[in-house]
Amino acid sequence: MVGLERARERFFTADVVEPGGVRDLIWRSWTRARGFAVPVDRPDPVQVEVNWGVPLERVARPVLRHMAEQFQECAVVAALVDPDGIVLAHFGGDPVFTRQMAEEGPIVRGFDFSEVVVGTNGIGTALAVGRPVMISAGEHYSESGGAVSCAGAPLRDPVTGEVAGLVNFTCPAKDASPLLLAMATSTAAQIERELLTAAGPGDLEVLAGGGGPAALRTLVAAERRRRVLAERLGRVTMRAAQTTDVRLILARAMSVAEKVFPIDALWVLRWPAGAPARVIATYGDVEPRAVGTEVPADVAGLVLRAANGERVAGRAAGLPGRSRPAAAWLAVPAPAGLAAERSPAGGPMASAAPAAAGAPSPPAAPTTVIVVATDSPAGYGPGQRAIAGEFLAGIAGACGNACRFLEISRQATIDPLTGLPNRRHFLELASAAFRRCRADNLEMAVMMIDIDHFKRINDIHGHSVGDQVITKVATCIASTLHEGDIAGRMGGEEFAVVAEPAAGAMALAERLRTAVSGLATPTPAGALTATVSVGVASLADRDAALADLLDRSDRAMYQAKHTGRDRVVQA
Repeated sequence: MVGLERARERFFTADVVEPGGVRDLIWRSWTRARGFAVPVDRPDPVQVEVNWGVPLERVARPVLRHMAEQFQECAVVAALVDPDGIVLAHFGGDPVFTRQMAEEGPIVRGFDFSEVVVGTNGIGTALAVGRPVMISAGEHYSESGGAVSCAGAPLRDPVTGEVAGLVNFTCPAKDASPLLLAMATSTAAQIERELLTAAGPGDLEVLAGGGGPAALRTLVAAERRRRVLAERLGRVTMRAAQTTDVRLILARAMSVAEKVFPIDALWVLRWPAGAPARVIATYGDVEPRAVGTEVPADVAGLVLRAANGERVAGRAAGLPGRSRPAAAWLAVPAPAGLAAERSPAGGPMASAAPAAAGAPSPPAAPTTVIVVATDSPAGYGPGQRAIAGEFLAGIAGACGNACRFLEISRQATIDPLTGLPNRRHFLELASAAFRRCRADNLEMAVMMIDIDHFKRINDIHGHSVGDQVITKVATCIASTLHEGDIAGRMGGEEFAVVAEPAAGAMALAERLRTAVSGLATPTPAGALTATVSVGVASLADRDAALADLLDRSDRAMYQAKHTGRDRVVQA
């Protein structure tokens, strides 16, 4: 003990040792350690009583165990301590290094692992400053710490913000502290997310079995976390449901969701009734171009199986916009999204794999599913899967409602046969263009277009062929116009176009007429060609309203019909 005290004094006073700028932090760490349950200067460490039911330990153990399994052949020791630096649990990779650490000082439950073993380290320093820190080998003040690097990251209660404990990683490598710091920080974040869902049926059973005051306090604190989390997520879901912009829904929701469970990539998939799935929105590490793309049938079928509650093996989701496989993923449907839906809260963690034979066909009703993926090797814990299922189901429902609203709005404004704006919507767009051109003194032209002898086409070839002709003419009009021009179906075989500016409107109308005359529609009697008559009117001072401009272009179109059809007439 005398040697350790001399080493500490030399470390803090001599100029020979340069601890890389952490000397003040280490001094604060050592000063704080004197108040721990196991004082730093006690020659013989004393075991202290530790509450075995603390939620931190129950939540952190599986996370730390999983991390240790990733380093089975590596000399790494992971330790979980309480706010006073008392060891709650530890896991080691290489047994030889674990025994070496144990020989230098106790690293078992109930003992102080912060200052006694290797002088100051990541545990004491991180607890002293209240943030993640790394300590390299030369920054220890004991000889045994000269070849050891470590890092510690405090664990904070997600609700109260108070320090609930700390995660520490130690290894015998002088330059490993940056890597250990990254490990400690990511592990602490994973444990903090799991703490939000620490209370569950198991806690209720323990309490019902006669748990004491400590168990009651534990349960009350955990239930408080769940209640606060549920209220927070509920508010987010309600806010998200108030908009019809799917991107805004995700932006509002994921800012909170990322604090609860890891999200490296997210897709919102939409199945129109009986049609293939498409990506309607993404979040996180997904290429923006994935939006609007069709999902491969095998992957879509796999997502449907996972959303229905089926456990699926594998690692990679295979969804558009991300080539790197995810460690784990979840597929959560909107509450009324699937006919055979199971409770999302109890849904399993699903990981993508090649689709099995007999994959589900596209759902008969419109369906929205959210797929969320993580690169974390720890994946999603049981508590995270439960809360993610409940929360994402609500967000998927909000996205589905937004899509349905947009679909209904589109149906109200778009002509179902041609895909062009219908009469009402065209007049709205044209009126806005008219007001803008009047206010800014800009040019504007209106065309009225009518398919020649259309009644004869219907009478001879039938309405089915007539619909094909209308569709072909509409497509030809849309492909001929300039960017910013407006086209709409006014009814029957009649169309209208707004062109800005008016200069070149006659040339545009002539190109359109020529393009239509080159179309051919197959019929049992052979290829059918059609022509159009076009009337063009440019905005004039005497036009007090859009109706005046439409009336002049309409009269010019009838003049084209009366003078032989298949021609363009300017008003």
